[in-house]
Amino acid sequence: MTAAAVHEASFDVYGLHLHVHGDWGEVVEALRRDFAWFEDSKSLAPAQVEVVITRQAPAYETFGDVPAEYVTEQHVVYRVNGRTVVDYLGRALAVLEPGRAMIQGEDAHVVRRAAYDFMLSRAGDYLDGQGLPRIFGLGLAGRDGGVLVMLPRGGGKTTLALRALAADDVAFLSEVSPLIDVHGRLHAFPFPLWVRDSSPEAALLPDHYVRHLDGQKTDPRLLELAAFTDKIPTEPQQLRHVVLGRRSLGSGSHLHALARRDAIRPLFSQSVIGFSVTQGLSFMVRRGGARDPAKEQRDGHTGAPVPGVSSAKRARIRLRCCAAGLSGAQVWRLDLGRDRAESWAALEPLLR
Repeated sequence: MTAAAVHEASFDVYGLHLHVHGDWGEVVEALRRDFAWFEDSKSLAPAQVEVVITRQAPAYETFGDVPAEYVTEQHVVYRVNGRTVVDYLGRALAVLEPGRAMIQGEDAHVVRRAAYDFMLSRAGDYLDGQGLPRIFGLGLAGRDGGVLVMLPRGGGKTTLALRALAADDVAFLSEVSPLIDVHGRLHAFPFPLWVRDSSPEAALLPDHYVRHLDGQKTDPRLLELAAFTDKIPTEPQQLRHVVLGRRSLGSGSHLHALARRDAIRPLFSQSVIGFSVTQGLSFMVRRGGARDPAKEQRDGHTGAPVPGVSSAKRARIRLRCCAAGLSGAQVWRLDLGRDRAESWAALEPLLR
């Protein structure tokens, strides 16, 4: 019998080394594209996080009859002999250990998503330990420095992101979650842009940079990082503007100055309370093992020593970073009208 080919990719996320390998080349390649900005194929550093991808039907029979600990609309979480086992409703199965995930299934999209979420969750805990927490929002940078745009659901974040990518002299940090450090500087944390087929911008994307995600209800497209790598700064950007979006029934969009105190609650809540990617699963993974996560002195995902990174310590780090950023930033409210093009016109002066 011929041995299955092994496909692999390696990444360096601000010092966290991840390695993905397995027999399903399509999934490994998709993950390589997802984390392309962090790809580090020449690194000789040992992997702190390993992800193994196997194309096969989920082997439930190996775990026996165990009760569920946590249930969401996308997955059911179990604890088996100190490991976290996640059933993606029959479409994939993930076995999670402190520094390793073994993911099996026959649905390429679900297997990729399980691996992606695991890698992002591990990176998040590591970054917290390094004093670089993620903060939910669109991260851009202009002549004066960083701009963090925090929009409500359906507020047109993708539209603004694509407009920013098309604009001269505007740098792009992240569509979802730039990093913020203890000096109040934003760092890049970029991934491909998710664009729904129903979006007016979808038809304008360059075909050679578009990846289709088959099997999804809305058939979304991903704009690959290769399309805008030159827009991503490698140096941190001092946070200068915090923009709080608010939807409006009006046709136009308008920018209004606010007091700095108006941003305290939304800024802290979007960093301290948490990041919403599979939040329930992330919590269950963090609970894994015999140690109390409130007293844990190691990175809860990689197992690498990170002194003092308890839940309380993590919250204090995030608070400190957000306070530093807010101390030097102007705060604005962006009233988002029905015409999405007007939203960019209102925001653009902050980037010039």
